[in-house]
Amino acid sequence: MTTKSDLESRQDDDNIDKVHLAVDTFISTLQASLDDGSFESFSLKGPSAPRRRRKKNANSSIADDDALLEQQKEKLRGKYKTISGRLVLLQEKKKKKTSRGKTKMPANESGDASGTLYVQATIKYHLATDVAKNWKAIKQSNNSEQTEVEEGLRQLFSTAMGDTVDGEDSIAPLSEWGAENINGEELGILAGELVTSDGVYQLQLQPHHKASFRLSKKKKKKSSSQENKGASQQENDLSHLSHDRSKNVPLSPSSQFFQALGVSNADGKPVNGMASKLRQCQKYVEIVGNIVDNASSTSSESSLSRIRVIDMGCGRGYLTFSLHSYLSDKFAAMQDILVETQGIDRRPKLIEEINGITHDLGGKFTTLNFIEGTIGETNSLFGDNDVHQNAENANSLDILIALHACDTATDDAIWFAVGRGADIIVTAPCCQHELRPQIDQHTTNNPNHPLREVLRHAIYRERSTEQITDAMRAILLEIAGYTSQVFEFIGGEHTAKNVMITATKVKKTRRSEKEQEEWLQDRRRQLVDLAQLYGVKRQRLATLMGESIAMGEGDGSKTVTRNLSGMAPLEL
Repeated sequence: MTTKSDLESRQDDDNIDKVHLAVDTFISTLQASLDDGSFESFSLKGPSAPRRRRKKNANSSIADDDALLEQQKEKLRGKYKTISGRLVLLQEKKKKKTSRGKTKMPANESGDASGTLYVQATIKYHLATDVAKNWKAIKQSNNSEQTEVEEGLRQLFSTAMGDTVDGEDSIAPLSEWGAENINGEELGILAGELVTSDGVYQLQLQPHHKASFRLSKKKKKKSSSQENKGASQQENDLSHLSHDRSKNVPLSPSSQFFQALGVSNADGKPVNGMASKLRQCQKYVEIVGNIVDNASSTSSESSLSRIRVIDMGCGRGYLTFSLHSYLSDKFAAMQDILVETQGIDRRPKLIEEINGITHDLGGKFTTLNFIEGTIGETNSLFGDNDVHQNAENANSLDILIALHACDTATDDAIWFAVGRGADIIVTAPCCQHELRPQIDQHTTNNPNHPLREVLRHAIYRERSTEQITDAMRAILLEIAGYTSQVFEFIGGEHTAKNVMITATKVKKTRRSEKEQEEWLQDRRRQLVDLAQLYGVKRQRLATLMGESIAMGEGDGSKTVTRNLSGMAPLEL
C-alpha cells in the first residue's frame, strides 16, 4: 500500500527531475546558440538580500530588527547573488623583443590577430568578493565531451544545489567563504535568462514543481547569410568584443575641457602620466551622477529649475570641470534647468589660470567659475545676507563637494552643507589626524583594552584613526537628517585617498514621530559607544553639531537646527 510519505517522496523526486531537465535544456540551448553564432548574453539570479520591513512589530525595537536583518544577511554569505555572461574576444599577447633585439613571435605565428572567443562569466556573491572567469566558447578537440562553457555552467548549478566541486582550479569557483554556507535547503540559483538573436528564453527553478525553460520572446528570423555562422566563424568579425573596444564612459575622453586641462589629446588618448586622472574623473562623475539622478527623481522635474554645485578645495578643477560638463549635458534637454558650479581654492594664481580656461571654453562653462578662499573662511566669504536671499529655495538641487579636504577641513565643509540644508554632500577625506592623539593616549592608559593587540601597532592606530573618524562622520550625517554611505570610489592604484563619504538629504521618512525619536536615540548611542571604545572625547563635526560623544553627557534629545535653509548663491 502506498503511504502518504511515499507519495510525497515520489513528488519530490519528480520535482527534482523537472529542475534538472530545465537546467540541462538551458545549458544545451546556450551552447547551441554559441555554435550557430546567435548567442548574446545570459544571466542567472540567486536569492535576494533581505530588506528592512516597512512596518516593524510593535513589540520589537529597531535594534532587534537590525540584528535580525544582519542574521538573515549572514545566512546568505558566500551564496550566489547574480551571474552574468557575455562574449569577449581575447587577443594573443603582443610581440616582445628579446635582450638581443630579436623579435619573439607569439604562439600564433600566422599573424592572425583575431584572438579567441570566450564567454566571460561574472559571478557576484552575497557579502563576498566577485569573481570573473573566461570560458572558451567552442570545443578545442573532437575528443572533448563538453566545452568549458558547459562544464562551467554545470559546476555553477551543481554548487547552487549543494554539491561542492573539488579543486581550487575549478572553472566555477566557490567564494572565499568556501562550501560551509552552501547547502541544499534552497536552490542557490532561482531563475535565469538567455538572450540570443533568435529570441529571449526564461529559466524558472523556483518553486520546484514549476521548474521550466521556455522561449518568452521571439525575435525576427536571421538572414540566410547569418544562419550558418558558428562560433568559430565569428572570431574574425567580432572585433567589437575585444577588450580594446571603445569603453562606455560618461564623458568623452576627447572633450575640449580635458584637452584644455592637459588630461587627453584630440584623439581621446590620455597625456603621458594622466591616464589615472582620466579614469578617476570618469568614475567620480559616474558615482555623483547616479546620486544626482536619484535625488532629482524624488522631486518633480517640472519644479526643478537649478542645480548648484560648490566644490571646496577644488585644486586645478579636474573633477569640478568633469561634473559640471556632465550635469550640463545631462540636463540640457530640460530647458528650465540651469547648472551652476563654483570652485574654491586658496591659490590665487591657480584660480586665475582655471578661470581663464572656463572663459576660453565658453558655452556651458560660462556658468562655472572659481574663487579664492579656504574651507574655514567660506562661511564669511558668502555672508548671511546672501544666504538668506536663497532661503527656502525648493526648486534648487544643492550639492556640496569637498574632496581631499585635510583633517578637520572635511568637518567644516560638511557642517557648511548641513547648516544650509544641502541636498547632496560628497567628500573624500584625508589626513584624519584629529583623533590620533586621543587614541594613542587611550591605548597607553588601557593596557587591557580588548583591541590591545591591534592598537599596540602604530600603523593600525593610524588606520583605525581614519576608519573611526569617517564612521563617526557617517553617523553624524544620519543624525543630521541624511542617508550616508562610505565606500572606495576608485582603486588604490590610482590614489591612496580613495575613500568617499556621500550623503543625501532625507525628504520624507516613513517612521512615525515616536519611531524617528527612537531611531535617533539609537544612532546617538552607537556614536557614543564607538567613541568610548577608542577613547575619543572630541570630534570636530560633533562639536559643530552640538552632539555629545562622551558617556553620560547630554540628554540625547538634541536635534540639528538649520536656521540657514539654502546654500549661498554662486558668485558668477
